[in-house]
Amino acid sequence: MTCRRIELDSANPTCTIDSGTNEVVLVCIAGQVDYACGQTTGTARFKDFIYVPWKSKLDVQTLHKAILMQVAAPSDRDTQFAHIKYSDVAKDPARHKVFGSAETASLRDVYMFIDDKFPAARLLMGVCEGSAGSWTSWPPHEHAQDREELYVYFDLGTAFAIQAVYEDLSEPLFCGIVRDGDMVAIRKGYHPNVSCPNGRITYFYAMAARVAGKREFMTLNIQPDFGKLSN
Repeated sequence: MTCRRIELDSANPTCTIDSGTNEVVLVCIAGQVDYACGQTTGTARFKDFIYVPWKSKLDVQTLHKAILMQVAAPSDRDTQFAHIKYSDVAKDPARHKVFGSAETASLRDVYMFIDDKFPAARLLMGVCEGSAGSWTSWPPHEHAQDREELYVYFDLGTAFAIQAVYEDLSEPLFCGIVRDGDMVAIRKGYHPNVSCPNGRITYFYAMAARVAGKREFMTLNIQPDFGKLSN
């Protein structure tokens, strides 16, 4: 799985993405863009996702400023172009889930844009919005045997969060401050995070199945001794 940042403005208003042998998803994390994929055209706004099948070309442009994050994973099948709107996912109870609780400081909203019912090859993607000062990805879990993952933080403003990635708490693979625009790759290990007080944590997650077609969303292993804690 790969990830890159695309910044568009009046001096650089257009970009063409050729998916080649990958399935590609663009996430609009700032501004909005107009797009064209074959005969399909439209406008993607803040927090919208654009899914591009393999062997496809997508043209995007903006009149002002926009930031897109491009995620790609190898594909082996024909799929369909899709513009997945945040406004549609947010009002769909099958795709907008609330996890955790205020009592355990783990309350968050998860928006499943590309879930295991979406006919992709490898990718599973969505947005997580935590409550102020709360933990997400809780209880700690991992799924490295089945897929790799990454988080891209956005819409944090001046707030920050702390991201941990570890197999053993005494020897973390990564533990550090993350701010708006940061990306954390999670190839293995448990990966909980927490926002600063009065700061909401917002990121999109992207998971790529190591075996094409094996995309069950809830295939994960909870860290021993933490399963009894509320998620």
